[in-house]
Amino acid sequence: SDLYRNVYYKVYHEMTEKERQFVQAMVKVGHPKVKAQEIGHQMGQKPGYISVYRRKLIDDQIIMPASYGYVQFMLPFFYRFVEEQIMFDEF
Repeated sequence: SDLYRNVYYKVYHEMTEKERQFVQAMVKVGHPKVKAQEIGHQMGQKPGYISVYRRKLIDDQIIMPASYGYVQFMLPFFYRFVEEQIMFDEF
């Protein structure tokens, strides 16, 4: 809970809206390693648009390349934190 409160909350809320949509799309796909194409489909965006946010989140060390065309969360349990944030947003 300390990790969530002291780190993840701050990291998540300092992201831009589009960056939050990107990580939410990763969670909605439902796999540990997510294809950039699937993220684009979830967001309704083209690959060029997705690549900008992919690069920014990699530079910020929130996600990392998993293999060619795939990314995964770098931060442990961040997937669960984002999942909870999605539920709070829907409420």
